[in-house]
Amino acid sequence: MLRIIDLCESVKKRGLDPFDVEVREFFDRLRELLPKLQRQSELYLDIQAVLGLAEVVFQQEEWIKHKSSMLYLDPLLIMLKLHALSIRDLAEILVRAWHPIIDLECLSPTGIREAKEYWTNLPSLDERWRDLETTEIMTGEVARRELTRMGILSDEDFAVMLDKTWRELKDSVGDRGEMSYWDFISEKSFEDTVLKAWLVSFLVSYGYATLELRPLEEEIVLRPLSKPEKLEHVATFSIPISISREEWLRRREHG
Repeated sequence: MLRIIDLCESVKKRGLDPFDVEVREFFDRLRELLPKLQRQSELYLDIQAVLGLAEVVFQQEEWIKHKSSMLYLDPLLIMLKLHALSIRDLAEILVRAWHPIIDLECLSPTGIREAKEYWTNLPSLDERWRDLETTEIMTGEVARRELTRMGILSDEDFAVMLDKTWRELKDSVGDRGEMSYWDFISEKSFEDTVLKAWLVSFLVSYGYATLELRPLEEEIVLRPLSKPEKLEHVATFSIPISISREEWLRRREHG
């Protein structure tokens, strides 16, 4: 009886297949043992075994309900059905169920003929450009005021702007000798930040400052020079630095 009880517990708690339990055979054994039971503990075990087998029958019923709701077909029945089908029937089923994820495009003879006719009948470049009218425009001068109005040139001379940025960098660095690139170029507006970064690029290119990339710290450091140095005296290389509005906002929020 203990074996029957343990087997029923395995079905309930450990997910054993309920159809692996021979319910009828176990009930026959319990029927044979019942007249021999005398002590109360033995009768209690018999009741537990009967309840366990009843639970197994319930689990079998639930399994059948679940599979029927899913239109479940036993694999053996499917194999028998496949063996009974003809090759033609199998081919038709494959065609209906086949959904390829890759296809191959090729040029058909019709497409080749159309392409040949197109290029054969296409006029030459001289004929196609013959009707195009072009006007020659001579170069001229644009006044400084016009450049300012167009936003190409600032009212402040570029050299003055560069010198102002250089002095601002030296004042910001102070006795430290260096400072974060992002801390220096960050301004209240994104446009001013881009302008500052643009001016800093000229400071580095013209030898007013040096720029150091520290990959481990993920940091870029600026060092102003006491006086501009010629490019041949300074080790130069290009460092592309992307400045997006999202990056600018993120640094301002965490700044």
